[in-house]
Order: sequence, then structure tokens, then C-alpha cells
Amino acid sequence: MALFMLQNTYYVTSIEVIPTEARWHHGMNRSKPMVEAAEAPVVRRLTAAQLSQLAGLEDSNPSDVFREIDRLPTAIYASQERYDLEQERLFRGRPVPIGVSALLPTPRSHIAIDDYGTSVLLTRDEEGVVHAFFNVCTHRAIKLCQAHQTQKGGLVVCPYHAWSFDMKGRLKALPRPEIFPGLDKSQMGLVELECVEAGGLIWVNLDHRRKADFSVVTEQVGPDLDAFGLREQKVCHHLRVEVKANWKLIIDSFSENYHVTRLHSKSLGNMFVDRKTSCEKVGEHLRVMSGRAEYRQGADIATYEDFRKTAVAHYTIVPGALIITSPSYISVMLLSPQAVDRTVVNYYMMVDQLPETAKAIAHYDKSLALMTQLTTKEDFWVAELGTLGAKSGVVPYMTCGGMEREMVEFHRSVEAILKA
Repeated sequence: MALFMLQNTYYVTSIEVIPTEARWHHGMNRSKPMVEAAEAPVVRRLTAAQLSQLAGLEDSNPSDVFREIDRLPTAIYASQERYDLEQERLFRGRPVPIGVSALLPTPRSHIAIDDYGTSVLLTRDEEGVVHAFFNVCTHRAIKLCQAHQTQKGGLVVCPYHAWSFDMKGRLKALPRPEIFPGLDKSQMGLVELECVEAGGLIWVNLDHRRKADFSVVTEQVGPDLDAFGLREQKVCHHLRVEVKANWKLIIDSFSENYHVTRLHSKSLGNMFVDRKTSCEKVGEHLRVMSGRAEYRQGADIATYEDFRKTAVAHYTIVPGALIITSPSYISVMLLSPQAVDRTVVNYYMMVDQLPETAKAIAHYDKSLALMTQLTTKEDFWVAELGTLGAKSGVVPYMTCGGMEREMVEFHRSVEAILKA
């Protein structure tokens, strides 16, 4: 538990460290090989859209930033009516990323996702295709799968009466079938949700009554993330964090660079300078690029390996996801609002291959410790403080300057969807 105090009031962010394959190898299973034999490295080339945006990215210059003011109504973070509308129009009837592809690393695997208001069963069938179902047995409406870690095997068996379903949701067997005369097993399959796997993420429409448009996901966002190899990456670490904050304030805390050298002054703030960023829309989503200190405009960058050495890409997915590149890993944060002032964040540290040597293990453990410091004690903390301030109603509008424009663009995307 991370504990924060302000004026004798305590705010608690609950952190759950989820065991991963890397941690299993590190601590408990040394006799087995940690990774498969190394193969020739795959060259990951940036997309034309990414290269075009990168070509316009300027050198880091603290004096050269945008100069403009925008205002956001503070009530959008505190209104129950607004929260209900977001749940209906943003998190239902639209593609919502609820997991990374690496959660289902092999065919005939499955996992339960319970953070989106209804329990979802994700499966990968024998052909490698991902499916999503309501995690409810069609016999007596019992929650079917209880496992929040990947399970292998071609069947999910109900714990109540042992009805079994395959990875395509079909009812395969039931005990004593003679007591159900005339039962048509083909009509008793699990209730399926629209689901697409793209860009290393599993996108689900959580409303089975409405059709969702997945075209931006498959045609634009997916190819972008494929250029980073996210689909092939593995989960090195997984944290599940419950934050007492409105979900949009968490997005805000990662979507502007005005705070970096200030809030993070004791962690990584000295590694950055105020800089002008490049922000482009990918459908309703945002792709932001910025150069590291060593970045030079016009550098010959064509591959992701070249890019991540000197620049950073940050994707804000509407709704509820943040994807941020680093030199040796990619951070994926999936946000699931639980209430107007409470959000679950699943953080995944994604790597090209699981750490094999003591040095590599130490590197990623150190990276995780830094990310935990940045998120729980800094970014999530200020999101909690901002939620309290918004609920007070004292400040009717937030005033956003030129280094907070990406955050404003995110809210414009949200507003456009809510008003459509």
C-alpha cells in the first residue's frame, strides 16, 4: 500500500503486483530456460505517418514552446451525470482496449478480466484467434472463469455443474445430458462480444447490443503499434493499481510535459527539459512525439530501434489507455473507471524478451521501481488531489497553457464523441 498525507487527510492507492512469467523464472524456476534461443533481430520500420510526424519534430529548446491558453470546466471530473454518460458512450458500444495480446501467448489459452463493470472471458482458440465473451455460464448464470492469470487448455469448466466450453465459446459437454431432453448444445454457447486484436492490444465492445466501428483501430492505431513490435512483446511486470481519482485526471497527468521537471524533480525531472512536442490525431486518438536531450532534427531515423534511442512516442487512446515508449521497454496503462472518483489502472511493462541474466533482471526491476515511484507517488497522487479539488467546486475552470495542449486535445476528442 502506498500512503499519502495532506493536511491530516489520508489517501490510499492500493497496488497489486501480479506474478508474471519473468518473475516466476527469476525467483522460482531456474531449472527451465528463461527464453527461447535467440533469433535474428527483426527490423521494425516506422509507418509513413510516424515518419512524417517525426520529420517535423524540432530539436529540444526550452525557450521554444507553444504560447496559448485553453480552459476546461472542472465539473467534468466530478459530475456523476457526466460519469454515467462517459460509461454509456465511451466505454460501451466502442472499441475499448482491455488487455495486451501477451496475456494470451499461445493458442488454447484464456483469462478473466474483471475491471470493466462486467466480467469478460478472453480466449485464444486453436487457430490463434482471440475471442471475448461474457464470463457467464449459460446453464445457471454462474461466473465461469475465476482466474486473473493466463490459463492453458482448450476448455473452460463451470465450477458449479461442470458444463464445459471451448475457446470459441461453444458448449462441448455437460454431465448427465439425459436430464435435459431436447437440449440443443449449439444454442447454449457463451454470449460473445465484438473483439479485435490489433497492435498488440485486445479491443472489446463491452455492449453486445450495439455494433462498434473498429476501422481506426485496425487501419491506423494497429499498424502504428505494430511498428513498435508490441504484438510480439512479453509482459515483464504487471501492476494493478486502484487510484482514488477520476480517470481523466490520470490521463491528464501523463498527457502534458509542463509538470515533468516540476512534479518529478526528485525522480527523473533532471533528465528532461521543457520542450515543444508534436501532437497529431489518429482518428479520435492522439500520437505525441518528443525528442530526448540528444535528439537532433533531421537525424536519419527509419526503424523503431533508432527512434527509441533519441525520441519518445506517447499514444493516448480514447477511452482509457496510455502507451509510452522507452529505450528498453514500452509502458502500457489500461484504465477502467469504477466510479466518478475511483479508477483501476493495469500497468504492463512490455519487453522484447524476458530478462535472462542477473544484469537484465536488475535493470528491469530498477525500471519498475522507478515507474512505481513516478506513478503511485507522483502522477496518481496528483490525480487524487485533483479529484478532491474538482469535487470542492471552488475553481470552476482549469487554465491550461501551451505545454498542456495535448491534454486539451484529449478532452476535445472525448467531447466530440459524447456530443455525437
